[in-house]
Amino acid sequence: MFEPRSFCARLKPVVLVLLVLTLAGCKFSLPFLRVAKRAPPPAEAALGCDPANAACVPVHQPGETTVFPKHRPGSIAAVGAPQTAEVLDVTTPAERKAAQAGRKGQHEKKLGKTIASLGAVSDPGFWLKTPLVTKAAPGRVIWASNGNSIKLVLMPKDGPKGGGSQISLAAMRALEIPLTTLPELIVFRLRK
Repeated sequence: MFEPRSFCARLKPVVLVLLVLTLAGCKFSLPFLRVAKRAPPPAEAALGCDPANAACVPVHQPGETTVFPKHRPGSIAAVGAPQTAEVLDVTTPAERKAAQAGRKGQHEKKLGKTIASLGAVSDPGFWLKTPLVTKAAPGRVIWASNGNSIKLVLMPKDGPKGGGSQISLAAMRALEIPLTTLPELIVFRLRK
């Protein structure tokens, strides 16, 4: 006998396949699936068009009437070629000798160890910016790798106690630390 329920159950997948095939050939699309097509850029802007970017903009080349900024004296552009550490280190031999006279004394307190990077080379003198101090104080550091020691000024730096420090160019040279090294330093505060 004919059972309508089993006939519909067998016919349902066939109808769905036919519906999908019918709609696949149409230019039917849902509004939320539509992709806006962009108009091609004008011919004069095509030279400045970057296909990697979504937008194309015209690029103007500088001409005879283009105004350029002047270099300020003392700016990086006015300095010229890269400088060596010897040229940038403006400390005197007397200052270096005084800093290196810092040997272990009885009037110092060990603050801890820190990893230091090269600080601003434009700041002269012997200093260490470290989170181990909260205010500027005289101090001494030892480079753990070779035992070299110098006196310097300890300056506060924001960050956790175990955070990194910054050391001056003059101090790195006096400790004989290569400029690209991140040295481990033992830090002491000198008591007066």
